[in-house]
Amino acid sequence: MKRRTLCNSLIFTAVCAFFSFYAQAQVLTQTDQDLGHGFHLRESKQINVAGRWHSDKSFKFLYFGKRHVCQCANFSISPNGKFAIFQDSASLTISSFNTNKNNIIALSKLPSGKLIEVMWDKKDERKVEVSIDIQQSKTLEGTPEIKKTRLRLK
Repeated sequence: MKRRTLCNSLIFTAVCAFFSFYAQAQVLTQTDQDLGHGFHLRESKQINVAGRWHSDKSFKFLYFGKRHVCQCANFSISPNGKFAIFQDSASLTISSFNTNKNNIIALSKLPSGKLIEVMWDKKDERKVEVSIDIQQSKTLEGTPEIKKTRLRLK
C-alpha cells in the first residue's frame, strides 16, 4: 500500500511540475496613457514566450475618469474633450460618448463597416463627419469604398 501511495505521489508531482513549466508561457502587462480632457487609454497585453504557437494579444480600453467607455482601438475625441466617437471592438457598433451627460449613444444611422476617420467641425463640435469603410462592398480593384456621413451629436 505504501509503495502504491509513493508511486501515485511521484506521478502527481511529475504531472504538476510538467504543467507548472508550461503555465509560464504568458506575460501580462498593462499600460495607461493620458489622452487629455479626462480621457485615458488602458492597454492590456498578453505576450507569449518565444517558440510558443499562441499569438500575442492586445486589448485597448477607453476610460473617461473612472468610467469605462469602451473596449476599442478606433476612436476620436473632440478637440474640447466634450465628445468621443468610437467603434466597439466586440460588436463593431459605432457610438458617441457625451462627457457632460456621461452617456453613450449608438449611432444607428451610420452604415456598417470599419471606422476610418472622424472630422470635427471647427465652429460646432457637435457637428462631425464620420468616414466608414463599407467592407461588404469592395470595388473591382480591391480598394475599400469609403462612405462619409455628417452628424450632429446630442
